[in-house]
Amino acid sequence: MTLMHEVSLRKVGVIATLMMTLVGCAAAPSMTDVSQAKEEKKSESTVEQNSKADAVDTDVRADFDAALAHLKAGQHEKGLELLNKVTQRSPRHAAPYINLAIAYQNMGNLPAAEESVKKALEINPDHPVANTEYGLIYRKTGRFVEARKSYERTLTRYPGFLPARKNLGILCDVYLQDLECALTHYRVYNTAVPDDKTVSIWIADLEKRLGRQ
Repeated sequence: MTLMHEVSLRKVGVIATLMMTLVGCAAAPSMTDVSQAKEEKKSESTVEQNSKADAVDTDVRADFDAALAHLKAGQHEKGLELLNKVTQRSPRHAAPYINLAIAYQNMGNLPAAEESVKKALEINPDHPVANTEYGLIYRKTGRFVEARKSYERTLTRYPGFLPARKNLGILCDVYLQDLECALTHYRVYNTAVPDDKTVSIWIADLEKRLGRQ
């Protein structure tokens, strides 16, 4: 297993479907799709918003959508510029900060990514996407214990949030060498996504290593 198996919440650098309402996550998310790329496992998810959302200015929403389009096209500087404008005009929403964190990660600027995700968590400490992205940042900077806590924090509140579930399994397997932890989370994920053959292989490998075959 390589580092490229880590699950991210981005698709071409943005989370347009998950944060398109520009509000913090107030209700438990439901995973609608988990797709695996050849080299890097990615996932796309949507959140059901059950609370009333604050009205968002039309121009702010337009800038947000335009920023995501720029990031998707690989125009990172323009995308970052627009997202920063959105955070200034709509400082109570976590979504722009999360997308900033993802963009900075894609550019290799982990300090800036961490600052952005921290701001998102100041707005909504329980946001599953923000906590899972922070787990990725922790992992990439070698803070494996903190990464585990971040994933576990998400799963305590949102046990069905599959990206955090799979990432925690990978973290326990590859980085922490906690095989029981890895097997537990792989199995839960595999039950929800039985067509993910890669995880099925990982489960079989762990069972063999643990002498359970």
